[in-house]
Amino acid sequence: MTNQPTTHVATTPNQRPATTLEQFRHQLVGDYQKQVLNYFNGQKEKAMKFMSAVVYSAQKNPALLECDRTTLLHAFMACAEYQLYPSSVSGEAYVIPYKGKAQFQLGYQGIITLLYRAGVEAVNAQIICENDAFEYEEGLEPNLVHKPNVLKDRGKPIGVYAIAAINGHKLFKVLSEAEVMKFKGFSQSKNSEYTPWNPDNDPELWMWRKTAIKQLSKLLPKNDALQKAISEDNQDSVIEARRSTLDAGGPAVGRALHDPNASNEPEGK
Repeated sequence: MTNQPTTHVATTPNQRPATTLEQFRHQLVGDYQKQVLNYFNGQKEKAMKFMSAVVYSAQKNPALLECDRTTLLHAFMACAEYQLYPSSVSGEAYVIPYKGKAQFQLGYQGIITLLYRAGVEAVNAQIICENDAFEYEEGLEPNLVHKPNVLKDRGKPIGVYAIAAINGHKLFKVLSEAEVMKFKGFSQSKNSEYTPWNPDNDPELWMWRKTAIKQLSKLLPKNDALQKAISEDNQDSVIEARRSTLDAGGPAVGRALHDPNASNEPEGK
């Protein structure tokens, strides 16, 4: 008789196998908890809140768990590095499934948070609609006036602007709808049903506002974290770059004027 090797696997009677979400949570806590804690400067409560937000994000969007696991964990670690919570509710950051991989994307509230950390005193962005009265002038004496037609139908959105205050000075950036759509075109995941660019996911046009703020940020002071976050957001994902650092641990004057009483279209459109 030939002796056959035997193996013994310890099992618990009637114990169900771990779900994909449970496996992900176990890997996250087991391999990345220390690194998350480091990103949050040892603040355990904030680190644990972040880990819970990650698990909740994966639970709310099961398509994330179908992504390449390395890209998924690295995308969430990008959120941790900037101390931003991945949530459509907070609007700070998003992790989006795209072609089998997960991508980090900076949210409107996230870029505002990073600008405040960099020393910007105030920042805001507003949508311009076709029935609003809107005027702006650049040059030696820049000026911006926006009178939203809030008591009547404002009409369709035709542009967006961002304003920031730094050292007592105010700066602004105005973008037309066409310019916003051009920047949208740079996003690899723009057509994904999960992207915040999807109108169903963004009825208040926060991505328009974020785009204006990102363009304005070129004129504002930035720290290393803000520069890196914007650069990473511009690429939708920089997985390969992160793999090496992560362990399991005479000025012209321009003028634009939109008067809804004169025309339903912005001048120059």
